[in-house]
Amino acid sequence: MYNKILVGYDGSDGSKECLKSGAELAKSSNAKLTAFWVGGYKPYYHETKAEIDEERLSVENFAKSLQNDIEEFKSKENIDIEFVYVIGNPAKEIVSYAKKNDFDLIIIGHKGHSSLWDSLGHVADKVSENAHCNVLIVRNKTK
Repeated sequence: MYNKILVGYDGSDGSKECLKSGAELAKSSNAKLTAFWVGGYKPYYHETKAEIDEERLSVENFAKSLQNDIEEFKSKENIDIEFVYVIGNPAKEIVSYAKKNDFDLIIIGHKGHSSLWDSLGHVADKVSENAHCNVLIVRNKTK
């Protein structure tokens, strides 16, 4: 059914539901599964190199915590998952990465962590409008 599945993952409850759905689909279709996070820097002017470095370190530390989540999930579910992160606009980066790497399904949560990006337009809406492949939008079951 699917060969390559890209899951938007930011550590939120919704993205954990996406990862579970992706794992089920990957197991049933023997697909490659990739968890993908898009980090960003706060949209304000950094006055010093130290502030820029501090922001970069914060993003890298968060990415490491997400990778640890993925490693735990891999062990628990006995499935291979690649974790990739980039810096940029979430919707644009998800769509671009999926197209460039020939994914045939994107799984994304209805809402994630970032209120900043929500204010710029829902990531899920933008991904579903612009993706070259199928998009599965997963609602958070805890709500």
